[in-house]
Amino acid sequence: MKQGKHRNLWLELTVIVASVLALALLVYFVMIVSFQSGVSSTNVTMRLADRIARIVFVDPEQEQIETVSRMIRYGAHLALFFVVGLVTAFVSMVIFRGYFRILGILLSGAVCYMMAYYTEYFKQYVDGRHFQMTDVQLNWYGCLAGIFCMVGSYFLNRLLVKMSS
Repeated sequence: MKQGKHRNLWLELTVIVASVLALALLVYFVMIVSFQSGVSSTNVTMRLADRIARIVFVDPEQEQIETVSRMIRYGAHLALFFVVGLVTAFVSMVIFRGYFRILGILLSGAVCYMMAYYTEYFKQYVDGRHFQMTDVQLNWYGCLAGIFCMVGSYFLNRLLVKMSS
């Protein structure tokens, strides 16, 4: 019996450490993407937008390419911060147990909002980049969606476990 508890403790510690490391790696990736120069960021987005626009439209005009570029940018903000919200909520749910999970989810929301805001805030110090409140909002909405999905999957899992018993 004592050996089983010992193994569970090591498993829990391993999951916590792996989760925190994965979150740190994700934050590092967000910083790399957020702090690349404006010229580099624009070039990548415009090349991708041009390729997509040529698939969607026969002979795309510049306005159509710019619209596709904006959609890519918005989608990238939402998708990247969806993953941030998902992973942050997961880490908080692994670390906090029982009724403290509520506190963990609230803390993950606070951490996500700070990341959503300050990744945009510090862009104004990067050459060719600037702060946009709409990007903060997109980041925050992506985080919220990720947090809601993680919390929803937690409750769905508990429901399925209860139904199978």
